[in-house]
Amino acid sequence: MGQLRFRLHDRNRIAPEALSRIFVAGGDDIPWATRAWYDADTLVVERQVDESGYVHVPWEVSGAGRRLLCTSTLMERDEPYLLDVELARGLIHRLRSRLFIWEFMGLVTPPALRERLRDAVHSFATAATSQDNPAVAAKAANEAIATALALSVDLVRSYAEQTLAARQRQTPAATLLGVTLGTTTPTVKTRRQVVDACTIAQLPMAWRAIDAVEGRRDWKATDEQLAWCQSAGLKIAGGPLLRMDERGVPDSLVLFEENNDKLQEVMLDHVRAVTSRYAGRVHLWHVASRVNSGQLLSLDEERKLNLVAQALHIVRQIDPRTPLVVSFDQPWGEYLAGGEEDLAPWHYADALVRADLGISGIGLEINAGYWPGGCTHRPAFEYGRLIDQWSLLGLPLMVTLAAPSAGGPDKLASPKVKAEPLGLTEGPGGNAPDPQVAWASAVLPLLLARNSVQVVMWNQLTDAEPHEFANAGVIDAAGNEKPTLGLLRDLRKTCIA
Repeated sequence: MGQLRFRLHDRNRIAPEALSRIFVAGGDDIPWATRAWYDADTLVVERQVDESGYVHVPWEVSGAGRRLLCTSTLMERDEPYLLDVELARGLIHRLRSRLFIWEFMGLVTPPALRERLRDAVHSFATAATSQDNPAVAAKAANEAIATALALSVDLVRSYAEQTLAARQRQTPAATLLGVTLGTTTPTVKTRRQVVDACTIAQLPMAWRAIDAVEGRRDWKATDEQLAWCQSAGLKIAGGPLLRMDERGVPDSLVLFEENNDKLQEVMLDHVRAVTSRYAGRVHLWHVASRVNSGQLLSLDEERKLNLVAQALHIVRQIDPRTPLVVSFDQPWGEYLAGGEEDLAPWHYADALVRADLGISGIGLEINAGYWPGGCTHRPAFEYGRLIDQWSLLGLPLMVTLAAPSAGGPDKLASPKVKAEPLGLTEGPGGNAPDPQVAWASAVLPLLLARNSVQVVMWNQLTDAEPHEFANAGVIDAAGNEKPTLGLLRDLRKTCIA
């Protein structure tokens, strides 16, 4: 094992609950098992390997809330690094590298944005040359971080606008834009709003709802949802047929926890029943989700992969023409830092693709601003880096997204998943901007601008029925539209054929 040591000018930049989420990653951005603690005034980050790596830290940024920032590659040394300076160095390096790639591809950087980049670099230079005075260095470094983060949003927006405009001049984007429904059919008002904003809807076909009474399947809710989507002209994604965590299966499955063969038989029987009933009536089968991170009774990594492979075979046999997708949540793999899992999300996907099981596309589930079960918000350009990495698999991508619109209580949300502090600066009118639409407006256009992304789905329609992520719906608990749904509507009109 190896240790990296850091000084911090202000410990409050790392919240106490975020200390355990610091990790070190290699050049592929896959986390290594990591432990972090304070030794007097020094932050010690211990990783499982002795190689140099990138240290990722959930950092409190003034006016922007918590962001996962990373250093440039660091080696062990006796003298502690000044963490503020190293995070500023890493952020600016990654931003400039991404900008170089975009400009190589033809992006024209507006002069005003290039001037702001110079300001960020100047602040970093002040920080880097003032490390003998930690207070001065930390102040300049955090100014550089705040400037670079704000700039990254505008650079991503400029890149997306230019890329989408170029595509519209050739072949308009045909990306499907949609939302995941809940367990019931939406109200008439919500249906109209969804049809205006979406071209596809995901029907969860929730096993818990269909098998609410053991031994008797109830198809009524799914039949109603499917009939409405068909009448509204929406494309339909069915599933996930297997959601590999405890929320995706009936409670009765615990009876088979010690009998893996019986457990697998029951799960595949559900896949067979749903596929047989709706074959030819959906446009996309979402066969399995949370393959990499879900804790499902006693199934280990090998058994989960085997279960997904068999489910794919069953669906392909029953409905050979409909595309099949398998999805992975927390696609950066931050949970690997705990050392309890061996396979990174990308490695799971690579194994399934290499097995030639008939997968038509790969799904990425990004629930930003939540922990556990989600990921810390990252700089906007990092989502482009993620798409680049997963595009190497050579299959189309389906990306599902969620983010909180507020930090207050949500009685219908899962108590196991917590929304992170928002920490946004209030605007001129005295109100903080809606953090959900602020995040979505940076990320959604970037995804729509990428050829490999063929489906973009908001992960939660409404906060008015039981759900997993607090305040993540595009309809609030009172049935009112949030700004994010308006953003989806605008993007459908302006960006999609």
